Amino acid sequence: MKLGKQGITLALVAAGLVVTPIAAVAAQPDPSVIDRLKADADQTVTLKKEGATGQIGFVSTKGDLLPDVAADSKSEAAAKAREYLDTYAPVFGAEADQLDQSKVSTTPAGWTVEFKQAYKDVPVFGGTLKAHVDKAGDLTSVNGFAAPDLDLSTTPAWSKAKASAKALELVKAKPADAHADGKVSTKGVKVVKADLNVYRMGAAQGVSGKSLLAWVIEVTNGSTVRETLVIDATSGKPVNRYSMLHTATDRELVEKHNTPDTGDDATVWVENDAFPGTLDQDQANEVATTGESYWLYKNTFGRDSYDGAGAKMITVNNDPAISCPNANWNGATTNYCSGVTSDDVVAHEWGHAYTEYTSGLIYQWQPGALNEAYSDMWGSTVDLINSRENDSSEEIKRTDGSCSTSSPARVKFEITAPEDAAGLCQVASASWTAADAFASPVTADIVVARDAADAEGPSETDGCTAYANAADVAGKWAYVDRGTCSFQIKADNAVAAGAAGLVVGNNTAAAPGTMSGTSTIPGVMIDMAHAEKVRTAGAATAAISQTTNTDESTRWLMGEDSTAFGGAIRDMWNPTCYGDPGKVSDAEYHCDGATDSGGVHTNSGVINHHYALLVDGGSYNDTTVPGIGLDKAANLIWHAQTNYLTPTSGFPEYAQAMVSSCADLTGVTTLKKPTLGTSTPQTGGGETPGGEAEAPALEPITADDCAAVAAANAATELTEEPVQCNFGPMLDPNTPALCGEGTNEITTYTEDFEDGLAGWTQDADALVAGNDYPWEAVSGTEGNDTGLAWGPDPVEGQCGDPAGDITSRNGLISPEITVPAGLTPRFTFDHSVRTESTWDGGNVKVSVNGGDFALVDQAAYLFNAPGGTMADGSGYLQGEAAWTGTDGGSFTGQWGTTIVDLDAIANAGDTVQFRFDMARDGCNGVEGWAVDNVSVSYCTEKALPEISAASPKKGKVEITVDGDRASGTVTVTEGNHRVGTFTLKNKKETATFKARKGTHTYEVAYSGDRRNEATTETVTVEVR
Repeated sequence: MKLGKQGITLALVAAGLVVTPIAAVAAQPDPSVIDRLKADADQTVTLKKEGATGQIGFVSTKGDLLPDVAADSKSEAAAKAREYLDTYAPVFGAEADQLDQSKVSTTPAGWTVEFKQAYKDVPVFGGTLKAHVDKAGDLTSVNGFAAPDLDLSTTPAWSKAKASAKALELVKAKPADAHADGKVSTKGVKVVKADLNVYRMGAAQGVSGKSLLAWVIEVTNGSTVRETLVIDATSGKPVNRYSMLHTATDRELVEKHNTPDTGDDATVWVENDAFPGTLDQDQANEVATTGESYWLYKNTFGRDSYDGAGAKMITVNNDPAISCPNANWNGATTNYCSGVTSDDVVAHEWGHAYTEYTSGLIYQWQPGALNEAYSDMWGSTVDLINSRENDSSEEIKRTDGSCSTSSPARVKFEITAPEDAAGLCQVASASWTAADAFASPVTADIVVARDAADAEGPSETDGCTAYANAADVAGKWAYVDRGTCSFQIKADNAVAAGAAGLVVGNNTAAAPGTMSGTSTIPGVMIDMAHAEKVRTAGAATAAISQTTNTDESTRWLMGEDSTAFGGAIRDMWNPTCYGDPGKVSDAEYHCDGATDSGGVHTNSGVINHHYALLVDGGSYNDTTVPGIGLDKAANLIWHAQTNYLTPTSGFPEYAQAMVSSCADLTGVTTLKKPTLGTSTPQTGGGETPGGEAEAPALEPITADDCAAVAAANAATELTEEPVQCNFGPMLDPNTPALCGEGTNEITTYTEDFEDGLAGWTQDADALVAGNDYPWEAVSGTEGNDTGLAWGPDPVEGQCGDPAGDITSRNGLISPEITVPAGLTPRFTFDHSVRTESTWDGGNVKVSVNGGDFALVDQAAYLFNAPGGTMADGSGYLQGEAAWTGTDGGSFTGQWGTTIVDLDAIANAGDTVQFRFDMARDGCNGVEGWAVDNVSVSYCTEKALPEISAASPKKGKVEITVDGDRASGTVTVTEGNHRVGTFTLKNKKETATFKARKGTHTYEVAYSGDRRNEATTETVTVEVR
């Protein structure tokens, strides 16, 4: 058994983020206040709700939202916005005194007044409202996010120092941006910022959640590790985490974050040094494009560097801490590998810096995809308007739906044998695979490549070492698993073995993506389901053919001139050519929160496509988008970025921001064309590209341009939900009745752990003696205030360390329980799961009549069966079905009930013992597994009571319900007159009431109870 971990997974927040919690019912804004808001405006008002809160997130009008207040200057615009929010802040979910004006910006359209939300002087994370006043003094719109209904203590139970120590511990255990394709060193990381915030759960995903007091902590080493962790200030629980390292590559590229020895660092070029002087090509590219990036924003929009205050723009070349090919922005510098320095890549990284200092989009889920797309849009803008690294093919506009001849092959990949593995695969070609590689169909004989006998690592088929079966692979296509090492290493080992091609099997349920690197043999990635079948079979045959039209154009390719990539890494014109979505409903849309921070690189394709369509025009998704040109499109996205977007903005907010920006800028005559300038002379000699220039005036934006924006929004479905993701909690909370209609539940065993773990026993396995975590009796965990059993999954351990490895299993064993006779015996328990996805988790085993414990078969589960599988190399439960991970987008695990059919396990009269196994791999974790309310029950048929009436006393009527100790209610009606409703109490099965002398006919309705069926009968009685 290999007990090491398969590389390092993407982030602790990714530990199980495969689903998003079902949104709670959000509070609704007061309709009377909405009516007043509409009445105050002088024209029709448009309102849109904010998905995470149910409150209003956008208010706009073509006139003035507050016409009685004039605003002819910057200060008056601020005062007008303040007055409006003093009245209408609750519409957006905030109280007026929670909103503090943070800045007022002058825009081409007028002024944007920004307000930050704070609760009892504690900032609300992402709580930002922006009010827009045009040059005529009209308040045209207000938008943003606020956390509503705040009612919480602002005194932290966890100190800043304690929370910071935990954040540092989490990062040292596993950096948030560590991929399964690499290992991580965390030397030199430290906490650089820790702020107390009110944090609204689910805001980034657009789902309703609770607000809590939290420490928002930034941990970095100033080079290759930089992330934000959100720690609950009351419990110390980590509730969110995301990387702040922004990379040029898509999620397929390895990001190793090993802190290098910086003792040999040297400054090789500063402003005014000779250019290019002694710089090599990569260094010269970085200096050149950094200058072009600076002058693009300065000449066009008047912004002085990324912080708006002239910050020095520092680049680091050939960064040894990046697993190449790659590049990133770490919050202080942009950093590049050799061969990853093309103009669009360098401008892309600086785009992240500008985004961080303007909209502040967090790098997770749709806000992160927007963040990544903004960098692609600015990178491509620089690439399209400069004169470097361009050829004529970049000027050729692409045809609808086409890939580029410079793109990897767009293929059909169908496994034809063996029969058990046969089928059409989801597939993406490697970036180095030529577009025409399969112009003539290829029959690929595939052999699963196996590591040499002495190879280390969690997978024997990861292709990260020389093959033990190289002779079998020679001349055929090598199959290897994704993970552990870079795609480049996998490709090199396949070539060394003499393989004719490379097939990499995806290790997540997400659509395959493009692999980077260079190679002399073609390569593809196939979906996880077919990959598992090929691996099991050991060999397969596939038919590969080309499936799409191509253009002789490199326009809209990202990174095509970065030689180390072996070709572009994304296609903004047709994202699906590289396995990215072009619209929200595409199959390529990334739904898995456990990888790529919820799809920041993959789902950026939707916004990239929106920009390319807006610039060049085209027909897509049954929608024709008129092109408005690069100049106008760039002005619109900048205005949206700096005036409307907030840290948690998603695709719907971006769609509205673009519509509003277009309305703001229509007819404005002061807009400028994006301008890089020609050159900047260096006193040491030579000139660098880009320089100060008077940007030419841009012709005004028109209503037709705004119609194009609306069309691009519709074509890419920006306001639509990705319903194909089928987001939901791990455990279904809608527990069905254990016994059906007409039956009664009888409980024969129950355990609520209010007396601790009394009567239960434990056993354990551990790779390192003593490094295990017994079950505990606890109370007061999330969502449950009573006693329960707790299987820890701590954020501890060191994988592979002879002393620190915590690979272990702890079993909690029930007393012997007799399987009851009766209808449908059931074993049930309530639980909540918060573990590291696929590496840590739990399941249930059973011993029948004293026999060995065996895993409860999946077929025996009637409700909430284990939905995951423990990863190879995860330890004592590897390969077993288990509950593993957390609810999507958070560290929480919603409670649910699991129901097991005892008839599928044992016979009536047998004795059974259940063992709850909680297992973990050698390092890291989340929180643990909570179990409560364990019970065994069965069903019996309910009695059908007889109803009779008598008059034992003068003027009295007795209604008798003759059943099994009937309780409940009896409703008596005579004709159209309701005599009354009577409760059967103290096991007296009669109801007594007064009646006049004579013959009476009554309709008697009995409600039924857990032992008796409901029934209605008509009775006649002679009253004395």
